[in-house]
Amino acid sequence: MSSRLARRMRRLLLLLLLAASAAARAAGDAVPLPPCSQAVRFIADWFADPPQEFDKTSDFLVKQGAPAADGATALGLVTVENEISVLPEKTCRGLTVSLRFVHPVLRVIRDLPPGTCAHAHVLRHEYTHVHIYREMARRFRELAYPFPDSATPQDVLHYAKQQLAMLQEAQRLFDSPEEYAANLSACKGEIPKLLAAARK
Repeated sequence: MSSRLARRMRRLLLLLLLAASAAARAAGDAVPLPPCSQAVRFIADWFADPPQEFDKTSDFLVKQGAPAADGATALGLVTVENEISVLPEKTCRGLTVSLRFVHPVLRVIRDLPPGTCAHAHVLRHEYTHVHIYREMARRFRELAYPFPDSATPQDVLHYAKQQLAMLQEAQRLFDSPEEYAANLSACKGEIPKLLAAARK
């Protein structure tokens, strides 16, 4: 190795050492963030009116998760993916828990075509589910983590998922046997008539 190349290598090594030293001093001098007014803050998306599809079959809806007892026909469904994330706050010491509603879709089966009373009846039912999702989001924002002084991302995420599952129960309760039984008499019995005509 030439003496000129050796000098260049020594200068490069010295610069690297100086840069590393400066970075270490900067990290040591960093001012710690102040604590947040809320150690754990819950936020949630607004559940907007979802896209609509009216060309699917009842069997397709069942495969997507529509509740349907033996012998019953799934008439409509709102599908959505619930995503929860826990991230550190940027301007203070704390955590933000975020609930997002991803890929929502509202469906009414094609056997109940738009313009019929039956279609409007099922559409109203599915929009009630949309309103329940909005109420779930409102209540999610009001959650308070019970152990803020020892909050870790893993524990907070577990808590948030538990609470969301409890809020989700409102969707199941709305789909009561009484609610489904009302479909038989709604619109002067138009729903079972249209379903029977579609099977011919």
